[in-house]
Amino acid sequence: MSKAAKILVTIIVIVVFIALFAAITGSRQDAGASTPGMLGLVVFAGLIGAITAIWKKGGDDKNNDDDNKSVLQK
Repeated sequence: MSKAAKILVTIIVIVVFIALFAAITGSRQDAGASTPGMLGLVVFAGLIGAITAIWKKGGDDKNNDDDNKSVLQK
């Protein structure tokens, strides 16, 4: 995935997180609580996991072994 695509997906994930977190906080305030609670923490952990998965360095298909242990080499 290109860097521009990663940035765009990261922005979308953050916007979705803000919307979900606001909905959770608003519904809990209507119920009388003052914090987002466990569900807010779960959504936050999901945000961290999603950003980590987006920016994780992918394994290249190139063979970068410098050992020269290939069977086909003589």
